[in-house]
Amino acid sequence: MATSHPFLLDSLLALTALHLAFLNPDDKRPWMEAALKYQNQACSAFSRVLVDISPENCGPAFICAVFILLCATAYPCVAGDTHPFDPLAQVLETRRLLVGCAFLYHHLHRHPGQLKEWLRFPNDVKREENVTSQGALLDSLRQVAAVMNDASEPHRAAYQDTWDFLHDTISLWPLGGPRGGIISWPVHIGGDYIALLKQGDWIARILFLHYGVGMHLLSDKWYVNDWGRRLVAAVLQPLQDIPPIWTETITWIRQAVDLNG
Repeated sequence: MATSHPFLLDSLLALTALHLAFLNPDDKRPWMEAALKYQNQACSAFSRVLVDISPENCGPAFICAVFILLCATAYPCVAGDTHPFDPLAQVLETRRLLVGCAFLYHHLHRHPGQLKEWLRFPNDVKREENVTSQGALLDSLRQVAAVMNDASEPHRAAYQDTWDFLHDTISLWPLGGPRGGIISWPVHIGGDYIALLKQGDWIARILFLHYGVGMHLLSDKWYVNDWGRRLVAAVLQPLQDIPPIWTETITWIRQAVDLNG
């Protein structure tokens, strides 16, 4: 498919270059430059494809969207300390890149084409044993829900939508499920929640930190690596006065992603 659709080939080459940068940390600069070049080309062409979706190009466009997601996730961790890590900016950039992804996914179910065998969600896959971390994360989310239920009415819906997605995807882990798993979280968050996060709302911030812990469950994947730990560290670093109600939760979050102090 990639040889027939240049935008898909570019996204594949971008991900390939990032993987080579990860495998060659002492000589990663040329690979990082190549990754950026191909990612920019892929995104530019992808945006044009989205306005003219057909049964023929829907499958390649969907795979391109997946590769763009993986590249956006992998880049800050592969780049290392030379690039500042702004977690909210990274999430919003990923969200921007994937506008139209949900449309492609639903369109694919009507016209699966070559991807027919790919669009399955098996329930018989052996579950990876990180169940302790997964169970602790679900327990922590339930404690957050108790605080959410007492929150002011205007924001409760935004909290609940975000909480529901986190709970559903972490419950299904390590399977992604029909909504794409924890890695697809940027696509599913709403504008109201983002606004609360930008305002420094504490419940929104705590949910964001739980997303970081969820991403940490994927730390054995090269394209995720320490993304979750870095997100948590970057969010917590500037915080001074933590409300007493969240002290225990934040202590647990630090431990869950192996942060010192």
